[in-house]
Amino acid sequence: MTPCPRCGEPAEPGQLVCLECGNRIALKEEGSDRRSFENLPAVALLLCVVVIGAGAFGFALSELTSDSNNDSAAADRPEQPAPATEAPQTDTDTGASQQASQSLLLEWPKDLTAYTVVLVTTGDRPAARRVARKAAKTGLEAGLLRSDDFDLGTNLWIVFAGRFDTRASAESQAGNLGGRYPGAYATLVKPAG
Repeated sequence: MTPCPRCGEPAEPGQLVCLECGNRIALKEEGSDRRSFENLPAVALLLCVVVIGAGAFGFALSELTSDSNNDSAAADRPEQPAPATEAPQTDTDTGASQQASQSLLLEWPKDLTAYTVVLVTTGDRPAARRVARKAAKTGLEAGLLRSDDFDLGTNLWIVFAGRFDTRASAESQAGNLGGRYPGAYATLVKPAG
């Protein structure tokens, strides 16, 4: 029993206020300031369930988004030979070895006037060159023109495919290439001047 600090009246354990004088005996019950570990097993179990659930969700998400079901279809296709990435080495008259210069891109003669199919027009030369090389690697007779050298505008790079004697032939080819190169069109290329 704890006595009241003001009147000395005995108080029961856990009693907060003196019944005689109304003085406060304690701010809170004894033992309530200690942490209780009674709920620790429940908290640990809840944490385990959350971790396992997150792992299962991540696994399910990766299975849904993976392309593993297409592996068998890819295995059924015959393997394509890898394209050669280097030009063959040749010996010069000095005996030194050097790379043979083989350009995939079609050159347009400076004095030729003919029809062609314009695949891409851009001011970015490296991008135009990449498109032209990609087109040439697919078997197209593709090349790159600087528009200032021909009557095709200024400061542009033009990726073209083929040389044709008639507009009808060029338009037919533009129609064939429209699926791979949206916006492909036939045009007359003639030297500037």
